Amino acid sequence: MKKTFFTLQLLCIALLVKAQEQWTTIRNGIEWTDTEGYIVQAHGGNFLQVGDRWYLIGEDRAGSWRPDVNLYSTTDFNTWRFEAKIIENYVTHPDLGSSRMIERPKLMYNEKTGKFVVWCHWEAGNYSASEAGVFESDSVAGPYHCVWTGRPLGTKSRDCNIFVDNDGAAYFISTTEENTNLGLFRLSEDYHSAVSETVLFKGERREAPAIAHIGDTYYMISSACTGWDPNQAKIATSKNIAEGWSNLENIGDRIAYDTQSSSILTINGTEGAVYIYVGDRWMDPDLPRSKIIMLPIEFENGKMELRYFDTWEIDLQRGKWRTIDTSKK
Repeated sequence: MKKTFFTLQLLCIALLVKAQEQWTTIRNGIEWTDTEGYIVQAHGGNFLQVGDRWYLIGEDRAGSWRPDVNLYSTTDFNTWRFEAKIIENYVTHPDLGSSRMIERPKLMYNEKTGKFVVWCHWEAGNYSASEAGVFESDSVAGPYHCVWTGRPLGTKSRDCNIFVDNDGAAYFISTTEENTNLGLFRLSEDYHSAVSETVLFKGERREAPAIAHIGDTYYMISSACTGWDPNQAKIATSKNIAEGWSNLENIGDRIAYDTQSSSILTINGTEGAVYIYVGDRWMDPDLPRSKIIMLPIEFENGKMELRYFDTWEIDLQRGKWRTIDTSKK
């Protein structure tokens, strides 16, 4: 009787644990569609969690060359709800759609001001402007208004990203001086302007920088400058975001699994955290239908590793991920 009762206890515990697991399948290499059946147009963007929803901002490349900026949301990374066209040609700014275009819009939330802020690459058609743009809203879904456009601290700035540290300090990171260096710009407390610049990886010609702060270490993934064509992604680490970065080392395969880094997404759960590499698979098969690729980041002997999976699973509540055994299917 005791043995039977103990076995039943173990079975109940196993069933309870199983019931608490909520695995979601991530599928790579496919077109994402929203709840209305339209292709998700959110390229070169990033994610921001607000409550129980993750918001995805990115370029609307349906018109290919001069993108608007779209916002989508999801609770499971499978079902995508179109929220709004938050920055629109000829509407949000008089120059947008004519003498200026937007690339790589990035969204962040300022805890001190309660505002949602977008930084982006603000460019002319021939890439002569080399500027950044800043937009702000009281609500994540807008409307957004233009705060500032120009070269941060007078520095030529192109391909870009943002990073908000654990203490709320925010940074704009971009290729500078004709794609020669990476510029790390610390932002003002309201995230409206750059207040200081640090030159990183001078002469290395890196772009698409994506930063994560994990434990006591900063990790930066970046690509070389090869236009729409993929190349070898590289990783560097530092204990201080502004100095002491290691040499660049290869990560992933020689073409970053046919992607270019867009952001590093952190999913914090009740039992841990999952770090996800988000990349754009440009021109697959054309610019409007470029794919968004999400890959779990692994750590081996303190080093960040990246492997490719067509499909994998994540438990968003617990902060766990696992591979799928396709041999059983």
